[in-house]
Amino acid sequence: MNPQVIEYYENLLKFEVMETQYTSTSQTLNEIVEGYIEQNAVHENDILTAYTNVMKELIG
Repeated sequence: MNPQVIEYYENLLKFEVMETQYTSTSQTLNEIVEGYIEQNAVHENDILTAYTNVMKELIG
């Protein structure tokens, strides 16, 4: 796993969460993650780790 890639995707996901608060985007975080994986399958594990980290932050 690449910590820099994980951090990059964590920041992207956090941005997506913030953006959905101000727009009427109907795409779920899960769908967004699936899109990221389709675009960059090489980093699938890093993206999933980033998703898990962001969800832990959101849930508390």
